[in-house]
Amino acid sequence: MKEKILITDELHSLLKEGLEQDGFAVDYRPAISAEEVLEIIPDYEGLVINSKIYAGKDLLDRAVKLKFVCRAGSGLEVIDLDYAKQKSVIVFNSPEGNRNSVAEHALGMLLNLLNNISKADKELRNKEWKREENRGYELAGKTIGLIAYGNTAQAFAKILKGFDVKILAYDKYLHGFENESSLETIFEQADILSVHLPLAEKTKYMIDYTFLSSFKKPIWLINTSRGKVLRTADLLRALNEGKVIGAALDVFENEKLNSLNESEKKDFEELISENRILLTPHIAGWTHESKKRIAEVLLEKIRTIQK
Repeated sequence: MKEKILITDELHSLLKEGLEQDGFAVDYRPAISAEEVLEIIPDYEGLVINSKIYAGKDLLDRAVKLKFVCRAGSGLEVIDLDYAKQKSVIVFNSPEGNRNSVAEHALGMLLNLLNNISKADKELRNKEWKREENRGYELAGKTIGLIAYGNTAQAFAKILKGFDVKILAYDKYLHGFENESSLETIFEQADILSVHLPLAEKTKYMIDYTFLSSFKKPIWLINTSRGKVLRTADLLRALNEGKVIGAALDVFENEKLNSLNESEKKDFEELISENRILLTPHIAGWTHESKKRIAEVLLEKIRTIQK
């Protein structure tokens, strides 16, 4: 009898096709709800999720046949890693699949931010000719601090090398890599901060007012990692006090805009009214190319654990 794999989100067709060629029975159900997954998960040996499904204790207890759960993308906060380990369920993700797209998006946001491109475009469409007011800054000569140095940060650093910038990277767990720096040196020298942290208990709200106040110079900030590593209210305070010159955000504390509480609504209204902040809806890793590469990475990793 064929082992069964459930895919709960929209992914490139080559994943399903490749798994079926390898002898798996694949249920591709991108419209499935979390409640429906709980009902049928006892039948599956493999589970492929994105961000819609949380593989926590309830799901893992019901998944009596489950051998592996994999995340299409990088963030593993959607899986209870400790409990999965207790249940002997293999867990892996696919940050290699969208690292280039995140890096390119971060660069695009940074150049846009430094040169007021979106702001100037909006003004010109309103027939406002504001040339001096939109005088920008060159990237060349700037010092860029990267917080965490995993797949996306390394891809970003690779792209930045052609811009005549100084790159400083801090990672609590990785050492001996090119561009390695202490956090104190980043606070001292950085003109630009780019955040690449995973979301975990120790990184939640790591980028707060105290952190932002530690920089010697006013900085530009980019966050393409996870929304809850940055406290929005503290960013707005630092922006209003001149500690942050401008910010580019692709991720947010609460990305379900129809479920914002009153405090979140207030912060979001301030974000969207602020010309010094550039916003995109969590699309940094969301290219046509990354969709295919994520599927390729997942297929290869599933094949590896089956050998």
